[in-house]
Amino acid sequence: MAVMLTGGITVIQAGLGGSDPGTPGYVLAAPPADAKALLTLAARAAAGRPDTAPVRGQYVHTKTLAQHSLYTKDKSGRTLYTKVLVSEERWEAADVGKPWLSRRQNLSATGPAPRKYWDRGVEDIVSEPGACPGRPAYARLAAWPTDPAQVRAKIVADTGEGPLRIWRSLQALVRESVIRPSLGAALYQVAAGLDGIVLIDDAVDAAGRPGLAVAMDEGDGTRSELIFDRTTYRYLGERTVNTRDREVEAPSGGEYTEKKGATNGTAVLAVDLAPGLPEVSPRASRMKIPC
Repeated sequence: MAVMLTGGITVIQAGLGGSDPGTPGYVLAAPPADAKALLTLAARAAAGRPDTAPVRGQYVHTKTLAQHSLYTKDKSGRTLYTKVLVSEERWEAADVGKPWLSRRQNLSATGPAPRKYWDRGVEDIVSEPGACPGRPAYARLAAWPTDPAQVRAKIVADTGEGPLRIWRSLQALVRESVIRPSLGAALYQVAAGLDGIVLIDDAVDAAGRPGLAVAMDEGDGTRSELIFDRTTYRYLGERTVNTRDREVEAPSGGEYTEKKGATNGTAVLAVDLAPGLPEVSPRASRMKIPC
């Protein structure tokens, strides 16, 4: 049986507020009427949180749940699809040039793939970057403005005009900006001004948490979503949803029909500061990152 595992999207967050009135960050408000209203509430929630600022020697530790796609082939050569739920952790150094650690463990699978093809235990990858200024995420993001007009101008200078181009760039920035909520607030305000955004009132993240989402049609039979807590409006993660049946080419070769409604995404569980790296597996892979 041939096997190929493809990655989902990854997101990080600086903290999660609860949906219960007794938890910190609880917000009581009327449900947003549209995508722009949701993003306005999300921007307000982000602006009320402090930025994460690790000091020398510390690491930013993030933990997520991701849905990955596993493609296998049966004896006849037919392509089969299995969805794998993956726990992912990352420790990124505050100090430029220090190694960081990615840790992954496949937890469960839905589909025909035998367990031996997806259960690999804990997998550690140590990335060893060069001494590149601004390499850590928080350092890269520190140079960004927090004025929405300036943020939009900076994005457009890189990607060009067009709502979908700007949206995709925003998605990539949101994945990191949760360590700097002041930037996240500006990103949400930029997104609120895009044509084509819609409100999804029944979104569910990879951890099973219900939420509200802002979505845009990708033009290829999918829509991409940013998901927010239903009451605190804090960012929970993102997902991609098939809006129709789609013929996709599996990395291992062959085509597979992904059904309408199929999803892949990532849910953020926690972000905190750690004093150092945990013990690394002796079987860890090591990767050199050039400047």
